Amino acid sequence: MASSTKKNLDLSKEQIKDLDWKKGTDANSFLAEEQRLSKQKPMIHQVSQKTIGKFSARINQMTSEQLDVELEKRQLSTSGDMDIRRIRLKHYYKYELTFQCKNPLTMIEQQFEYIAVVDFEATCEDQQDNYQNEIIEFPIVLINVQQQTIVDKFQSYCRPIINPILSKFCTDLTGIEQHQVDSAPTFVEVLHNVETWLNERKLLLPANKHTFAFATDGPWDFTKFLQLQCQLSSISYPQWATEWIDLRKEFAHFYSVKRCGINKMLAKLGLTFDGRPHSGIDDATNIARIGLELLKDGCILSLNDSIHSSDPKSTPRNNNNDDDSIVFKD
Repeated sequence: MASSTKKNLDLSKEQIKDLDWKKGTDANSFLAEEQRLSKQKPMIHQVSQKTIGKFSARINQMTSEQLDVELEKRQLSTSGDMDIRRIRLKHYYKYELTFQCKNPLTMIEQQFEYIAVVDFEATCEDQQDNYQNEIIEFPIVLINVQQQTIVDKFQSYCRPIINPILSKFCTDLTGIEQHQVDSAPTFVEVLHNVETWLNERKLLLPANKHTFAFATDGPWDFTKFLQLQCQLSSISYPQWATEWIDLRKEFAHFYSVKRCGINKMLAKLGLTFDGRPHSGIDDATNIARIGLELLKDGCILSLNDSIHSSDPKSTPRNNNNDDDSIVFKD
């Protein structure tokens, strides 16, 4: 868990309106109002590892029924396997001790207003080395972080240039038909449409820009597929895709488990895959569902990977079982 991240009590809508009104007055009045509001914020208490350890040990002794009772008391989800439910309660206990007030999860300050989940689909062949994958589906699923819900989606197919005819393996895997890519715009056109879509939602425009980040399942969408596609299309790599949230990595760290794929993450949370596996928009939607569960459990989603730090040669197959640091040690 990103314990070093700043956590503050969000201002209520009434307080925000009050601050906006005060901006029209003199500076002294405005500063006085800020000081008044800051006094209303709860104190953040330092919690020792020894204290956390005691709570952790107590939770480890709980039966499944006892665990669910404690979760229900705090209006937390009782879904998921025992390990996930234990960690969920441990995180909540830590927030209770830190803020010493009711509903401590509401006091966590997230870094982003929106999170855009992407999961590309690309041309492929079965067991063919050095194959040049071209992106053929560009989906985005947009999460409103404060509302903890999916609020919008974008999807477009892309017409491949190097290998315009989809292999049977590719169609069987992704469900994408030849006629869908034949009538689709090129990747360059789709990228332009993506940026227009983001700008319309004030996610890229400098003025009135909402804070947002992209999120993926692993590093490969950006380090491998997007980077290669930009090279094949002879265009610059987009600046907005240089850093992102790797939800696979965040999931493993927050819940103290080894990294795993979408289906296993969903299963650990007590969820099942909704839609067709390897459909870009369905994959992105299910990755977003995992992100929402992290948010609901108090995970602070922050940038944890970049185009400069990831290895583009790595593959999902050899990264499924990477070790992650354990948040709670008993």
